[in-house]
Amino acid sequence: MKMLEPQTDEVMDYRGLSVYLKLAQGTLRHRVMRGEIPYIKIGRSVRFGKKQIDRWLEGQAIGLRKKEAGHTE
Repeated sequence: MKMLEPQTDEVMDYRGLSVYLKLAQGTLRHRVMRGEIPYIKIGRSVRFGKKQIDRWLEGQAIGLRKKEAGHTE
């Protein structure tokens, strides 16, 4: 059986993002509905740009926020 590889294409669907972030699709849908994850709407389809997701992930890093603000642990 072939294992699913994380998608590294420029645009991902819920399934690809789920594999990439190791989160359940339901969790992703909920966070999209709350406006927490950047997404692209194409008709009724939701897609995710890898570059935008990577930038969003960088902004989610708690240790980086403290360091950038001049705090040390």
